[in-house]
Amino acid sequence: MKKGILIILCLMSVQTFAQWKSYYPEGTTRKNTKKEQKNNIEKDNNQFKFNTHFYNALSFKSLENFEEALKEFEKCININSENPVPYYESAIIYKLFAQEESALEFSKKAYLLNKGNTWYQLLYAELLSTNGLNTKAAIIYKQLIKKYPGNQEYYYLLADNYIYSRKFSEAIKIYNQLEKHKGFDKNLIIQKQKLYLEKNDVNGAISEIQKIIDADKTDINAYEILSELYLLNNEKDKAFEVFKKILELDPEDAKVHLTLADYYRNQGNNNESYKELKAAFSSVKLSIDVKVSILISYYSLTDYYEQLKEQAMELCEILVKTHIGNPKAHAIYGDFLYKDGRNLEAKIQYKKVIELDQNRPQVWSQLLFIESELEAYNDLETESEKAFQLFPSNPVYYFFNGIANSQLKNYKKAMISLEMGLEFVIENPPLLVQFYSTMGDIYHTINEHHKSDSLYDLALVYEPDNVQVLNNYSYYLSLRNENLEKATQMSKKSNELSPENASFQDTYAWILYQKKEYELAKTWLIKAYENGGKLSPVITEHLGDVCYQLGDSNSALIYWGKAKKLGEGSKYLEQKIAEKTLYE
Repeated sequence: MKKGILIILCLMSVQTFAQWKSYYPEGTTRKNTKKEQKNNIEKDNNQFKFNTHFYNALSFKSLENFEEALKEFEKCININSENPVPYYESAIIYKLFAQEESALEFSKKAYLLNKGNTWYQLLYAELLSTNGLNTKAAIIYKQLIKKYPGNQEYYYLLADNYIYSRKFSEAIKIYNQLEKHKGFDKNLIIQKQKLYLEKNDVNGAISEIQKIIDADKTDINAYEILSELYLLNNEKDKAFEVFKKILELDPEDAKVHLTLADYYRNQGNNNESYKELKAAFSSVKLSIDVKVSILISYYSLTDYYEQLKEQAMELCEILVKTHIGNPKAHAIYGDFLYKDGRNLEAKIQYKKVIELDQNRPQVWSQLLFIESELEAYNDLETESEKAFQLFPSNPVYYFFNGIANSQLKNYKKAMISLEMGLEFVIENPPLLVQFYSTMGDIYHTINEHHKSDSLYDLALVYEPDNVQVLNNYSYYLSLRNENLEKATQMSKKSNELSPENASFQDTYAWILYQKKEYELAKTWLIKAYENGGKLSPVITEHLGDVCYQLGDSNSALIYWGKAKKLGEGSKYLEQKIAEKTLYE
């Protein structure tokens, strides 16, 4: 078989040679024929290599082995640099990996080799745009539109590139051309209106929006845009007429009510302004966040203007009725009530908030502050326990629980809460002092004075000028008649820091009393008495005691009697009055 094939090939070669010989004359023509044959063979070999590498490149690309694909496309380019396809394919890969400059370079070569290829034009234009060369990209898209005048996408792409180049007038022209192909298009008109605004041509923008209204007299969105344009053009009266038209179409349009509120306020018509504001608040179409932000703007002004405070309260009431079950409404209402000193009502609103949403630590804190101020210790104890169970790392809730249990004489439970909360106080010296001083007060109450004194000393390490700790510590020392010099210095300091405090003056006087400096003690007690102490049974009784020590028993009886009328005095007060003598 092999022998047969060889014979055939030999015969073919002889026959071909005979044909060449009979066709071409002797000499140079024969040499040229051999050269041409060689070129054709080389050309065929190159084409074969090109096809092989191109096939390999496509295979690697399909397997997402893009690095190898690029290598194979590069070999194709080396073999035939005039073929645009490997450039195009390489550009796509570079684009895929956001190598924009390389993608642009290769896409440009593909385009230049075949400017009439739509795919090359599209890729090159896209990459020109991506690289910020919008003017050049626009040229390509204009070519595409000329070739395909019915392709709407090319108009949009061309307009985009004009916009990026801030050639707004050119972009408008393109949209106008597109409008001739598409017919009426609301989105296209709105886009043109925006471009007119970019050119500061408000009248041009108005004329575009008017097209939408002419086509649909019920298009509220178009009326809203038109009203804003009139305001921007300082044509308030025209804007006002548009607002009235919008309200005819939709009486609950909250945005228009808000805008009218501003309009009337600027006109000095506060009554109409507030009327429109109430209408906006009554609409569920206006988000609660916008309404809350408006109420916040009222917050600081209510201290100075009674009318605004009344308005804020009414708006809060509208808010909770309009947004039923929304905790934000009750929270802001509670804030205004608390600010106005209406603590009981504020407490109701804050409790409503946590009923709706327990995960609001700020509201829990505010509720506990109010219950503490109201001295509602049973509620404070219950609510604070719920709070620290929900937020176990917040020390404030343990503190309030300790205060509540202390007032309810649950001293052991109070100390447990305070000790637990103390573990969570981090880099907060003022709160730390509150914990130490409160724990000191409790230990004083249960007569564990060594622990009490240690905690007060610790509190003063963090805040040496804490007047409350200075006063309480010095007063308790005076009651025990212990370490009176230290008590004197602390009480003196508290009075220097807070010179008009009757309670602090009484403490200093009582230390002097314990030191038997009765005349000086009386001087300080009179200061305290005249500085608000007339309403204090403790200060009044102390004044009676010092009068007795100074031999003025009649004045002592008078002050003891007044102390009894004021309320609870010492355990010896009744006996002092009955026996007209001093008991301590």
